[in-house]
Amino acid sequence: MTNVSRFQPAPSDATAPPRSEEERQKLITDTIEQLRPGMQADGGDIELVAIEGHKVKVRLKGACSGCSLANETLGGVRRTLMHVLGGGPILVVPAL
Repeated sequence: MTNVSRFQPAPSDATAPPRSEEERQKLITDTIEQLRPGMQADGGDIELVAIEGHKVKVRLKGACSGCSLANETLGGVRRTLMHVLGGGPILVVPAL
């Protein structure tokens, strides 16, 4: 399992909630990209598949795809996204 919380931005890096859907999608995309090197260092990877409202679909790859702690990793991604987006509901789910 990758400890994605270690990649969470410092509290001073918290941003105001996005003003537009395009800004929100960019923040989500950029955050997933920032998490990738840490996951790759552990032999895994994450790919953003879709953003559907408050649902973010991702695909876990490599060592992450069969890991018994994948749900913990998804939870860490969700917490990181909530922080970056300034709170509010967000659901991170694996793409099938």
